[in-house]
Amino acid sequence: MTVTSTISLAVIICLRFFGFWPGVPYSTIYWLSFMLSILVTQYFQYLYVFDHLKVSELSNLVDCLIVTLYYSLTFLKLANLWIRRRVLHQILTDMDDDWRKCVNDDQHLHIMTIKANVSHFFSNGFLSFTMIAAILYICGDYIIRFIFVTEHYNDTVRQLPIKIQLPFETEQSPMFEFLVIAITLHVMLHVCMISILNGLIFTLVLHLSGQIDIICQEFRNISKNTLVHRSSIHSFGMLIERHNRILSFSENMEKLFSLFSLLQIFWNTAVVCCLGFVFIISIHNETGVVALVKTMFTYLAVAMEVFMICFSGEYLSSKGKSIARATYEMPWYDMPSNQSKILIFIMMRSQKRLAITAGKMMDMSCETFTSIMKASISYVSVLYAMY
Repeated sequence: MTVTSTISLAVIICLRFFGFWPGVPYSTIYWLSFMLSILVTQYFQYLYVFDHLKVSELSNLVDCLIVTLYYSLTFLKLANLWIRRRVLHQILTDMDDDWRKCVNDDQHLHIMTIKANVSHFFSNGFLSFTMIAAILYICGDYIIRFIFVTEHYNDTVRQLPIKIQLPFETEQSPMFEFLVIAITLHVMLHVCMISILNGLIFTLVLHLSGQIDIICQEFRNISKNTLVHRSSIHSFGMLIERHNRILSFSENMEKLFSLFSLLQIFWNTAVVCCLGFVFIISIHNETGVVALVKTMFTYLAVAMEVFMICFSGEYLSSKGKSIARATYEMPWYDMPSNQSKILIFIMMRSQKRLAITAGKMMDMSCETFTSIMKASISYVSVLYAMY
């Protein structure tokens, strides 16, 4: 099957389902419904948190904070994405235009197809892994209760998939079964949305890197024999236009994901810290094996989420420098002066840094990822000392 978009089918379906895809009817209703469901869940989650805000219940408190903080992060992400949905629609429109221009050139189409295949593979892979981690996290407590039925596990108490405090009785059938199914489906939708948003960042960066590779390829294709002809002026004009589109695309990405990345840093630092604490205390628990597997997969999923965003910023920054290198490597010394001056302006504009920043305060890079993990480990040691 011929690839016609850098965005995978799973990402498109989810963006349509949550009302972010352009042209979807009743998109506001879809978005509001999901946001209201998150708000209701958050209310009961924070009721549980405040009710168990005690040092003596630190282990239980940290465990419930993991899901609670993630719900808060998703709510803020979706609110930010909805406010800037016109920017997202512009980005998606520009991507369609880029693909239409590539269809008539086999070299360009080959480059974009490779990027699209990589994007589809990692988007679907990350979505699958995150869903598995969520299922293990939800089912982990049930497995522990089933295997380790001791005096510490009151079998008469029915536990919901996530820790929330509802104002009515939840242990009687069929109310309990209904709540388990509803909460599980909601958690899976929530996890799916998280994966799609992170996959979207990686997808947009890969698309932009494909356009950069096309420009570099065109610079290499301009040989010494064609530089003296007027046709090269037209080629330079097309390259300048494509370069302007890349800069505009990068600016729109920065508008869309700047606050998004800042929220990601703070919330993921707290979540990784909580998961690390749960992971440590699980080692000394009699239910260690099941709890370790449950926590390890969740920890890896969260770490992969942070790493994907940081790596995307690092990769984009690295690819942005390749335009200036490709321009300089051209045989500019054999060109007429009026054409070599064009190259100078292209190189000057290529100095504009392409990056994903966190609130325009710091770049998302591998160094940022290292800092997040270091900070999380430091907080884990403090929590463990308190415990």
